[in-house]
Amino acid sequence: MSGNLHTRRMGEEYNTIFRQCVSLNTELHKLVPLAKQMHLLSSNAVSSAARAGSEGDAFRVLTQDIQLLGDEVSECIGDTQKIIAQIVKLASNLAKLFTNYTIFEDLHGRLEGKDIVTSHKFFDSSQKQVVDELRANNHKLSRSLGTLTNLLAPIAILVKKGEYLAVCSSVEAASAGEHGVSFEAVSSMLRELVGQLGLQSARQRSLLRDLSEAMEKQQNNQGKLLYAR
Repeated sequence: MSGNLHTRRMGEEYNTIFRQCVSLNTELHKLVPLAKQMHLLSSNAVSSAARAGSEGDAFRVLTQDIQLLGDEVSECIGDTQKIIAQIVKLASNLAKLFTNYTIFEDLHGRLEGKDIVTSHKFFDSSQKQVVDELRANNHKLSRSLGTLTNLLAPIAILVKKGEYLAVCSSVEAASAGEHGVSFEAVSSMLRELVGQLGLQSARQRSLLRDLSEAMEKQQNNQGKLLYAR
C-alpha cells in the first residue's frame, strides 16, 4: 500500500514539474518584448546623437555600447527560447511515461499468480523499456535545465552594464544643452528596461532553481522505486 502511495506521489511530482516548466516557459517569453524594446531604444539613441551633430560625439560613443548591449540581450534571450521549448517537451514526456509505468505496476498487481495468455515476461520487458526511457528523459531534462541556468547567468552582468550606460547617458545629457532632453529620454528608458530585465531574470532564476531541486528529488525517488523490482 505504501508503495502504491509512493508511486502516486511520484506521479503527482512529475505533473507538478511539467506545470513548473510551463510556468517558466511563460516567464521566459516575457523577455522577448524586452529584447525588441532594447533594439528600438538603440535606434532612438542613434537618432538623438545624429541630431546633436558634433555636440553629440560623446553620446554617439555611448550609442554604440547601447546597441551592443541590445544585441547581447537579444542573443541571450533567443538562446533561452530554444532550450525552454525542449524542456517543456521533456517534462511532458516524463509525465506520460510515468503514467505508463503506473499502468504496468497495476497490471503486475492484478495478474500476480494468475495464468494469462500473454507472458509475464512481456509485461516485465515492456515496463523495463518504460523505465529506461524515464531514466533517459530525466537525464536529458536535468542537462537542459543546467544549460538554461548557464544561459540566464549573463543577464545579471548585462543588467549591470545597462545601469552603468544609463548613468553615463544621464551625465552626457546634463552637459548637452538643448539636446540633453533627448539624451535623458534615452537614459530613462534604458534604466527602465534594464530594471525590468533584472526583475524578470531574478524571477526566472528562482523558478529554475525550484525546478532543478524538484528534478533532483525526483531522480533520487526514481532510483529507489523504479529499480526495486
